[in-house]
Amino acid sequence: MTPPWKDAPPPPGPPIIQPMRTLQENLMLQQALMQTRQAQAVSQSFPVDGSRNVHSTLSRSPSRHLTRPKITARQYNAMNQVSQYQHMMRGAMRLEQINKLNKSLGFPEIDPHAYFLLGTGPPQHPSVAAQQHQQQLQQQNYAQRNGLLEHQLAQRRAKKPTDRNMPDGIEDVVIGEGVQQYKELREMEKKLDYAIMRKRLDIQDTVNRNVKRQKTMRIWISNTVDSQPWQRPALDADSFDFESGADATYRVTIQGKIIDDQDLNDSESDAEEDAEEQPTTKQSRPKPQPKKFSHYFKAVSVDFDRARNMGNPNIDPSMQIEWKKTPQTGEFDSFEFNRKGDENMNVTINMTRDEPVERFRLSKALSDVLDIEEADRAEVVMGVWEYVKAMGLQEDEERRHVRCDEKLRAVFNTEAILFPQVAERIMPHLHPLPPVRLNYTIRVDQEFHSTETPVPTVYDIKIVTDDPLRAKILAITSSTQTAQNLRQIASFDDQLAVIIQGIQHHKAKHTFYRNFNRDPIGFLRKWYSSQQRDLSVILGEIERGDVAGLEFARGGKEGVWGSEIVEEAVRYRLARGELAR
Repeated sequence: MTPPWKDAPPPPGPPIIQPMRTLQENLMLQQALMQTRQAQAVSQSFPVDGSRNVHSTLSRSPSRHLTRPKITARQYNAMNQVSQYQHMMRGAMRLEQINKLNKSLGFPEIDPHAYFLLGTGPPQHPSVAAQQHQQQLQQQNYAQRNGLLEHQLAQRRAKKPTDRNMPDGIEDVVIGEGVQQYKELREMEKKLDYAIMRKRLDIQDTVNRNVKRQKTMRIWISNTVDSQPWQRPALDADSFDFESGADATYRVTIQGKIIDDQDLNDSESDAEEDAEEQPTTKQSRPKPQPKKFSHYFKAVSVDFDRARNMGNPNIDPSMQIEWKKTPQTGEFDSFEFNRKGDENMNVTINMTRDEPVERFRLSKALSDVLDIEEADRAEVVMGVWEYVKAMGLQEDEERRHVRCDEKLRAVFNTEAILFPQVAERIMPHLHPLPPVRLNYTIRVDQEFHSTETPVPTVYDIKIVTDDPLRAKILAITSSTQTAQNLRQIASFDDQLAVIIQGIQHHKAKHTFYRNFNRDPIGFLRKWYSSQQRDLSVILGEIERGDVAGLEFARGGKEGVWGSEIVEEAVRYRLARGELAR
């Protein structure tokens, strides 16, 4: 049996609004509407279990037929599209009414695209809308709670006493010199606060500048030999040792250590001599552990002389010994390596410095300006700024403009430059630092090793290190004990302010009763007049006479309304025509 709805013509589609949707989209929506109506007809004609016998199905399970019908995903999407289209139609009707109202009032019409893009959207599921509404309520409650807490904290801070100065005239009441001593202590505290604040600013300036200090590192390079031909026992001319199969080897050791200045060493030696002569009772402080050799370098490589060792079978011309620092690598004081060889050979040791802040080698022109050969970007910019200030090259009207002298023209190749451009214009003059190259000859001959202690090769190189005071300053400023001491001092200040507030209250009571004791009748009259004036001000009432009247309630030329400001205001309002209305 063919359902009657199949032969029925499709329902007419809704009117098409051209500015909002295209023709193809409207045709798709019409098809979706038709499919939705078909699905509704199927759900009304057939039971959920799919049986074609309507009467038998109703007789078996009438309650199941009354439940909500199940639909497919395609039908659900079609229904959703229809609901969206209906929502758009209602929005179009509202937009038409709004545009009619705007036209009657003389306002411009609203663009349909902007209206539907910003103002409307597809209807949401009730559960989703309820969940969003609940989240909004929770956020509002949380914001209100935070605002209330902040308001309470602000009120507490506003009510918190901060005055730590003694009230005037308290020395006439207090017996003894306690008030004068307290004032002297306050003056001393102000001086200490000023000195401490100035020193703190100096310390912060020092820490922020991150001043570097150059130190000398002494590097010792030596080598030992093993199983060399001249180390083996001598044999007769007619004998041969078949058991001597050991290869000749050598071991190269590279050691490094930071050495202090000679003046510092001399002062330490003098201090040790004085300590031996005069016994001290104070316990000597433990010296900080010096940083090891590998801390200052991130890579070490050894290159062999290819030309001289080309025919040596134990040496690969392309061989290179290389070490690179990794985060897991521990620090060490010496670098060693073993190789086979029974001949002297030349090597080049390349050491790349490990700089926390990348440093550069300056060009000749920039080096002439700053009088240094190596620096990082911040040091270069600061050096240029100090040079500009020292030479007076800033413009008088515009301080950012810098006139270039002969040295700066060689660097920037211009007559004038804006100082913010210096950081960008110095980049061509910054070159990567070359590695430290140390030449060494590995000696394996008997003549060199015949002595008990062969003389090593020694090099002195410059190493840039942090200022030793920086670590101490950071330890002091970031110490938990310092923060605890500051909190304790702040607590003492709060207690002192509360005590001073109590003294002020007692001083006011003392003044009240002392004046009452001197002239009870006159004091009560003055007190009553003062209370009456305060009450009238609070209630906004105006009493007769000058006892409790406000200033603006007085008339005449001497009052507020007879002043020049009021006359100018009246003329201004009359000129604008405001009083006429």
